[in-house]
Amino acid sequence: MAVTMAPSTEAMQAIVARINSGEAYCLDVVATYSEQIVDVMEEITELRVDVVDDEETQLQDTLDIENRTSHAMAVWVRKKVCSLSNDEIDPLKLLVRQLFQRLNNYDSADGRVRVWEIDQDSKQCPNKRILNEQRLFVSPIYLRVEVGAS
Repeated sequence: MAVTMAPSTEAMQAIVARINSGEAYCLDVVATYSEQIVDVMEEITELRVDVVDDEETQLQDTLDIENRTSHAMAVWVRKKVCSLSNDEIDPLKLLVRQLFQRLNNYDSADGRVRVWEIDQDSKQCPNKRILNEQRLFVSPIYLRVEVGAS
């Protein structure tokens, strides 16, 4: 079968669709995907949810011409906050957890895109240094996503 879409694009589109279709939380914005490196210090004025593919690996698990691909991805949740009060920070931390639950063990309807691992490394939620210095809530969710062979 001819390839019609890059595996990284297919993976990012599936993750964005999964995030945007969630009903357990309310996003004030639509999650998007990008090939740009996320600069956590860029000027952010409203909530941003960005999906970025950091690394792609061609898996060699069969003798077929093409095999699955594995992608290291990140979902970045960022928002400028006015104060460091719990009233502003707690809803954002909850949103990060709800997105984690929404993406954990996700398998697309056609079985082509699957989340195999999520957030294995410990991290601060949110990054305390950036929060204190810049008043910017920053929390990534790291994923390993596999896309089936074309």
